[in-house]
Amino acid sequence: MKINILLPYKEEYDCNNSGAVSIFVKNNFKYSKLKKKIYIFGIKTKSKEKNFIHLPKSKYLKNYSYVRSFSKILKKNKSIIEIHNRPRYFNYLKKKLPNNNYILYFHNNPLELSGSKSLKEREYIIRNCNYLVFISDWIKKKFFLGLNDKEFSNYKVIYHSLKKSKKIPLKKKIIFFCGKLNRAKGYDLFCEATKKFLKSNPDWKILSAGTEPRRDIKIYDHVKELGQIDHGSILKIIKHSKITVAPSIWDEPLGRLPIESAALGSVCISSSNGGLTESNKFGLVIDDINIKKIFNTLLILSNYKNYKQIQKRIFNNTYIDNVEETKKIDFLRSAFIVNKNKLKKNLKILHISNFNDNVNARLFYSTQRKLNFGFAKLNHNILPFDERLFLRNSIHPLKNRRLNNKIIEITKNFLPDLVILGHSDSIEKKTLIRFKEINPNIKIVRIYLDSISKEFFNQNSEILLNNIHYIDHIFITSKPNQYLNKFKSKISYLPNFSDKSIEYLKNFNNQNYKYDLFFALSHGQNRGVFKFGTIDERDEFISKLNAKTNFLKKYFIATNFNKPVWGIEYYNLLSKSKMALNLSRGSYQKFYSSDRISSLFGNGLLVFLDKKTNFDKFFTNNKEAIFFSNLNDLVKKLKYYNSKISECRKIAKNGYLKFHKIFSSEEICNYILKKTGLKKINKKYFWESI
Repeated sequence: MKINILLPYKEEYDCNNSGAVSIFVKNNFKYSKLKKKIYIFGIKTKSKEKNFIHLPKSKYLKNYSYVRSFSKILKKNKSIIEIHNRPRYFNYLKKKLPNNNYILYFHNNPLELSGSKSLKEREYIIRNCNYLVFISDWIKKKFFLGLNDKEFSNYKVIYHSLKKSKKIPLKKKIIFFCGKLNRAKGYDLFCEATKKFLKSNPDWKILSAGTEPRRDIKIYDHVKELGQIDHGSILKIIKHSKITVAPSIWDEPLGRLPIESAALGSVCISSSNGGLTESNKFGLVIDDINIKKIFNTLLILSNYKNYKQIQKRIFNNTYIDNVEETKKIDFLRSAFIVNKNKLKKNLKILHISNFNDNVNARLFYSTQRKLNFGFAKLNHNILPFDERLFLRNSIHPLKNRRLNNKIIEITKNFLPDLVILGHSDSIEKKTLIRFKEINPNIKIVRIYLDSISKEFFNQNSEILLNNIHYIDHIFITSKPNQYLNKFKSKISYLPNFSDKSIEYLKNFNNQNYKYDLFFALSHGQNRGVFKFGTIDERDEFISKLNAKTNFLKKYFIATNFNKPVWGIEYYNLLSKSKMALNLSRGSYQKFYSSDRISSLFGNGLLVFLDKKTNFDKFFTNNKEAIFFSNLNDLVKKLKYYNSKISECRKIAKNGYLKFHKIFSSEEICNYILKKTGLKKINKKYFWESI
């Protein structure tokens, strides 16, 4: 996958006129292990570097024409797009090229950049951009004003940096300023302070580099102004300068001069405005900076012993290194880079869920077990971990912390390619972050099996959406509804499915049935029994159905009928039944059913479904399943098919074959791998387009 970097329109990518963004990009490109994949786009300059692609200038709508030209070159080829300091470029490209992966870098205060000034704009960016990179913590804090940064994980602070010298270079008595020659940068303070300093220290040289088209500061005779010079020349001056000064009176997003000075063994004096405190962490920072304070600090540093002590402390403690900062950027990129020719055929999958080990196999037909079987049949290494059992067996007061620590250790030893989370609310955010740190290419998904109907959404959404920003994809057994529009790019429908080693009955072949109609509801598989005093809408429906179907032999598991049964007893009842009714709790959601539907279709019963489920998009009515519109319609159809035994068996068999074909465990597991990018599958599953 290519990495396409888009510079701001006015940013020149050449040796002489490179701005802060270009310097940042150049420095990191130099040490990137992914440089063969990197292409840098910017306005036409003298640059002849192979990886630099010139974009045409325009007289009108300059920024719009610029970013449009970029999008036309990329077309719809999927890539990593890195945008520097132009959030409005991101807003445009996200709509034009939605399937790309985006990293947006902020080099300045987001509250002053078009496209990120308002809270609404910044919330859109953080929710729709894969990663945000801030060049200082100060910029990050500005971005998250009005937002909770703890809610998100897709951001990182990565500083401007320089390859640190192996040893402190030889220094000359030079005091150096670099930047625009204006009052916001404190150039007037620098000139006045050094003028005063030279009176008692005439053997020192005062240098400055930079320009200012609207200059209102006089030219000082004691300062040698070098004008606009290339970055390489600036570094040579810093290398030989004893002291550098960054006396900005405005909020600097970050000070590059203090970072470069520390890496080259110079002592930097700076103000405490904006991100300068971060970049000059071990240097000399002056609060409420003025001429007198700069002058006094210069006097202190003119003493050899004072200077050497401070210089050594700064140099030894500096930690912002180009190689290390570039590794952080490459780490973000590597999460998206998958070599399709090297996709693993045999994946390692860590499945963290409730495998019901504490209920003695009474749920041997659970969805979690079928997932394990499906991945195993595809020759993947599946490692199940029952978090509920671990917590149940632990009496330690910090058992949740122990659980997370154990899972992290398992991840280190097993190094999975995919982590599947069941209905788990015990896995902490920091654990999900550690997964990505252990393996940058790891994918994390959640499988959610419960209803998302409005009756249950508020209580269930705590599990469904828990730490959603740290999870790559969520699969739910309903078509995502309006409550999930905010996260629709991360949520996909996952049908309930079968596995022939679990759904092994073929009831359509039976010659004698004990029951004509089977129905079962429960108040939770893990509970195992009905909740005392709880009656839902299905109980009323079943009671009315029972009163109108005296012509049928029935086995109903409902509040006013039989108690829930599990394990082999449940299968014994299925094996004796000809037809089955599938009803789910709550208001109907498109394509939703409890996983009981797999037992009914998968074991060869004739299944009756309400038309409101929309399952008629999957199964042909009267050929693979029977759909009813209301109670009277259901009664009428039950009476008909109960008397037409051969037709009943034929439809049941068709439904059985269809279900095992399109909803097999292997098909579902391949679909999960396709959606997470761990397997290249060109096939479009039919439920993806309905």
